[in-house]
Amino acid sequence: MSTKKWLLKTRLKEQHIETLKGLYPDHEMVTDDAETEAFGEVEWTVGWNDRLTGLLEEGQLPSLRWVQAISAGVNSLPLATFERRGIYLTNASGIHAEPIAEYVIGVLLSHMRGLKTAILNQPQRKWEQTTELQELKGKTMMIVGAGHIGNRLGELAKAFGMKVIAVNRSGKELPGLDVTVKMDNIGTVIDFADVVVDVLPQTDETYHVFDDALFSRMKKGVLFVNVGRGVTVDSDSLVKALDNGTVAYAALDVFDEEPLPAESPLWKHEKILITPHFSGVVEHFRDNLFEVVLENAKSYKKDGKPSRNLIDFEKKY
Repeated sequence: MSTKKWLLKTRLKEQHIETLKGLYPDHEMVTDDAETEAFGEVEWTVGWNDRLTGLLEEGQLPSLRWVQAISAGVNSLPLATFERRGIYLTNASGIHAEPIAEYVIGVLLSHMRGLKTAILNQPQRKWEQTTELQELKGKTMMIVGAGHIGNRLGELAKAFGMKVIAVNRSGKELPGLDVTVKMDNIGTVIDFADVVVDVLPQTDETYHVFDDALFSRMKKGVLFVNVGRGVTVDSDSLVKALDNGTVAYAALDVFDEEPLPAESPLWKHEKILITPHFSGVVEHFRDNLFEVVLENAKSYKKDGKPSRNLIDFEKKY
């Protein structure tokens, strides 16, 4: 008689693994380096990779019913196959809200308070004072793609005395923020923003949302931060907006291609800060992830369906 299995394709703490084993005593845990034959009884998995995609397409995962992704973005997963097979997909949305929100505030303060310039001046022992520094208080931040991350970022921005415009697909009001606007109407209000933060997921609808047309509607001297997905921004349009002064500064944590190729002109642009997609990284990431995994593992065992962060395959988030 075959034994049901669950697959671990990410690093969890040993105590977390033991908790899952205790919750599913009739299941055997396997890892993704196991022999192909072992995958036939895998019912659910924590994490995913290209090998599993190949096995799924080859029909080697006939028992798979649920996949727990370890990131918020799921665009790289075989969504159409999951939907066709009736496989539940859940993501890790929400666990990155605090570090990403703090990252955005951090890169804004670094620029507006002159910290980046001071860091560059220090090795040269250059004492340079300026009267052109800015503060967050009184500025207007627009958060495009406001969800868990945008909500927390909005709270922090409000604490600094900023006004916050949230933009989301539905236009549903977010408590505590000043204004919420439907994505379809972004072009009519974006010129109010001193800071624009892109938190958009990657979907067919969000490809190159930030293009020549949208950048041209922005206030001259706007600050731009992208912690969403690289493909939501037309890089050529962004560079053009930086060069003509529409965008005064851009902090980019995500890119069309990652790692960002060494030959990319973005590296050398003096108005761009590049970070290696680490805005959501934090030392206790695995603890935060496990909260989602455990909640879903419990509901899957009880109801046959995970309950938290269930992906809508039509929306792709």
